[in-house]
Amino acid sequence: MLGQQACAEKSNEITAIPELLKLIDIEGTIVTIDAMGCQTDIADGIVERGADYVLAVKDNQPNLHTEIRETFEHAMQQATAGQPPTFLEHVERQQKRGRDEERHYYMLPR
Repeated sequence: MLGQQACAEKSNEITAIPELLKLIDIEGTIVTIDAMGCQTDIADGIVERGADYVLAVKDNQPNLHTEIRETFEHAMQQATAGQPPTFLEHVERQQKRGRDEERHYYMLPR
């Protein structure tokens, strides 16, 4: 499902996202939001409504970005040191616009 909510004048997506989420039954779903929506209050609101989320994290959240990167690096170092991996890796390969693309997805348990 896709949703759209207009931003109030002199506002941005951070205030519009919670309003949009109130209009949609998200229980049991996975909500995806770009980096602008990577806010504690938004994530808490999603969980309170019985959903999970995937939020993009960029340098707009420098401490969180660093913590996530270090957590994944630690998990990968453990796996290369012979300990059982604590992450799931999925590799996707495809050809787009005349070039090969390879994407690696990593997921840590809750």
